[in-house]
Amino acid sequence: MNKTKIVVGFSGGVTSAWCAGWALRNYPREDVVLLWHDTKEEHPDTYRFLREMAAVLGLPITERSDGRSVTEVFRDEGFLGNNQNAMCSRILKVEQCDKYIDELRSQCFDVIKVLGYSTREWQRMQRAQARAEQRGYRVLFPISSENVSKQDTADWVMAHGIKPSAMYCWAEHANCVGCVKGGKAYWLAVAQNAPEVFAQRAALEEEFGHGILRGGGREHHLLKDLVQIGLKRTVSA
Repeated sequence: MNKTKIVVGFSGGVTSAWCAGWALRNYPREDVVLLWHDTKEEHPDTYRFLREMAAVLGLPITERSDGRSVTEVFRDEGFLGNNQNAMCSRILKVEQCDKYIDELRSQCFDVIKVLGYSTREWQRMQRAQARAEQRGYRVLFPISSENVSKQDTADWVMAHGIKPSAMYCWAEHANCVGCVKGGKAYWLAVAQNAPEVFAQRAALEEEFGHGILRGGGREHHLLKDLVQIGLKRTVSA
C-alpha cells in the first residue's frame, strides 16, 4: 500500500494557513507538506507571515518555484496577463505544483492536495477537481466542506499570535502585489497603496498594447485612465 502525502497550497494567505492547521489536525504530521511558490512579486510582509506561520505549525516550507517574476513571465510569453487570462498564475503556481506532485507520485506516494477555496469559488473548485482527476491525485477543500469564513481563518491565525500579511490592510487576498486577477476596486487600492506597482503595470499595458481589465460586457479601461474614472459606469443615453 502506498504512503500518502498531504500537499497544502501554502500561499501566504490566512485561508491557506488555516488549511495547513486543518491538515495537521487530520493527518500525521510527517505526511503534511507546506508547498509554496514564489512569484518574486509578493508583498514583503507576506514572506514574514509565511516564516512565522510555518514556525508556529512546526513544519518547513517546501518551495517549488519557476524562478522568474510575474513580469518576466509576461515578457517571455509575449502576453500581458489579465483578469480573464491569468496565465502567470498557471505558470508560476499551478504548473509548479503539478511538477511537485508528479515527483511524489514517481516515488510511489498517493497525493491529497488541500486548497483554501470557499464555496463561492465553486468554479475554481471544479477546475481543480478536474485537474486532480486528470493527473491522478485527490483534492480537498476544507474551507468549503467545513463552512469556514475568511474571518474565521484570520481569527485562527491571530489566535496563534501571528499577524496576517499587510496585504490584507487594503486587499481581499494576499496575492502578489498588482495581481492581474483584480477588478477596478482592487486596482484603485493598488494605486493608493502601491503606486510604484500601479505605474509599472500601467507601463506594461502600454508596452503590450492591451489592458489588464477585460472581459464580459464590462467596459474596458486602461489603468492610466482608471484613477480619473474611478468606479463610475458610463450611462448610455
